[in-house]
Amino acid sequence: MSKDFRFFDSRQKYLLFVTTTNEKNIIAEKISTQIKNIKPKKPALKIFDAGLGDGTLLMSVLRSCHRKFPTIPFLVFGKEISMEDVRMSIEKLPDRFMEHPNMVFVVSNLYYAEAAYLTSNNANKQKHINWETLKLNGNSSFEFSQQLGQLDKMLHNNWQVERHHKSGNPTYKLPSVLVIYRHDHEFDLDHIIPQHDGPKNYFDLVIASQPYRSRISVQKKVDYVVKPMIQALGPGGKLILVHAFGNDSGMEIIQKIWPNDNPFSSLANDIIAYLKDTLHGDLLNKLKFQSPETFRYNLRALPNEIENGIATSIIFSSWNAATYVGQINNENVMKAEQNGRYVQYIQEIIKKYGGLWFNNEMLVIEHQE
Repeated sequence: MSKDFRFFDSRQKYLLFVTTTNEKNIIAEKISTQIKNIKPKKPALKIFDAGLGDGTLLMSVLRSCHRKFPTIPFLVFGKEISMEDVRMSIEKLPDRFMEHPNMVFVVSNLYYAEAAYLTSNNANKQKHINWETLKLNGNSSFEFSQQLGQLDKMLHNNWQVERHHKSGNPTYKLPSVLVIYRHDHEFDLDHIIPQHDGPKNYFDLVIASQPYRSRISVQKKVDYVVKPMIQALGPGGKLILVHAFGNDSGMEIIQKIWPNDNPFSSLANDIIAYLKDTLHGDLLNKLKFQSPETFRYNLRALPNEIENGIATSIIFSSWNAATYVGQINNENVMKAEQNGRYVQYIQEIIKKYGGLWFNNEMLVIEHQE
C-alpha cells in the first residue's frame, strides 16, 4: 500500500465511521444553535456545504433551517468530488423537496476557491463544463425519488476524477454542476436559479465539517479551504468549521501503538492566528472569531456488546473509528493488525471508559455586517 495513502480516499472506512458513530448528529445539533441567529438576506437563505460526504449532515441542517425559516426560499450549494457521495446525497433529497418546495439544490465537483462561482479557474476545462439541470415533476417524494434515481448514468459520466499532475491528489476530470429544483416552483425560484457565467454567490451559512486532513499544515488548511470559504460569506454570514481535536479515548488507542504520532498538530487557535497574520486588513476587520468549542461524540454500541465481554463487532468498529479519526495510513494499519495487540488495547480502553468517545473542535467565523 502506498505511503501517500490519503485519508479521504478510504470510502469504506468513512461509511463505517458514519454509521457506527453519532458524530453527524452531534455536529447538526451544534450547527442548529448557530442557525437561530442567522438573518437571511433577500432573495434567499443561502447555504454552502463544503464537502457533502453522504449528505447526512446537510439534510439535518436543512431540516433545522426549515423549522426556523419555513417560507423563505433556500439556495443550497454542495461541493463533492466523489460520485458515490453525490449519489447518496441526492437520494436523501425527495423528503427535503416535499417539506421545503421552494428550494434550489446545486452540487458541483469544483475546488473550494471555485465553487461559489460555479466556474473552473482552468480555462481549458471550463470550456467543457458539464452543466445539468433537473426540474422535478410531480408532488410526492415517490415521484421525486424516481426522477432523482435516474441520474446515475449522468453522474457516472460527469463526476470522473483524475490525479493532479503535481500533488497527486484526486481532482475533477471536467468541472460539473448539477442544479435541481421543483418545476412547479420555477416561477418563484427563477431569480435564484444559478446560470452559466453568473455572479459569485455569497452565503449566509457555510458548513466545513472535516474539510481537510488534520495532518496538513495550517497554511494549507487556510489557503485551500478556510480562506476561500471566508471569501464566500455574505454580510452577517457564518462559517462553521469542524475538525478532529484528539485528547480522547480514540487517541489513547493510537498512542499505545504509535506513541510518537500527533495527527492534530494545528487546531482552531492556530488557524485564527494564521488568518490574523495573513488576511488583508479590510477583510480581517469584518471578521469575528467565536471562541473555539470542543465537543464529544461516541461510538454506537449495544449495552450487551460491552457488558458481556467486548464483542468482535465493537472491536472492529472501534479500530476503524480510531484509525479513521487518527488518519493512519493503510500500511501502518496493516502492520498493527499483523501482531494483533491492538485488540487488547481496544478492550482495555473500552472497559476503562465504558465505551469509545472522540473530541471535535468547532470554530465559528462571522462576517460582520
